[in-house]
Amino acid sequence: MIVVRNVFYAKYGKGDELVSLFKEYKPTLGAEYRQRILTDASGKFFTVVLEYEVESLAEWEQATRRLFGTKDFESWFARSVPLVESGYREFYNVEV
Repeated sequence: MIVVRNVFYAKYGKGDELVSLFKEYKPTLGAEYRQRILTDASGKFFTVVLEYEVESLAEWEQATRRLFGTKDFESWFARSVPLVESGYREFYNVEV
């Protein structure tokens, strides 16, 4: 099992808008993925994390190709760009 964490640093004051956008798109990611949206309680302001679990990196690659290839994602992504300052992705192996 792999945990994928997409960490986004929203532009100042735009964290709530980014969370709303993720909530809107969350069902599109697929019910088969255990998903969470996290926000900062400490650290850098306006941090939003989209976290989900996949069985393997191969599954993540397939899901990403499928998702990124849709018109809906293209439209959603265009709406997210003005809200995000920067970000990064992490992969973790689940040991327990």
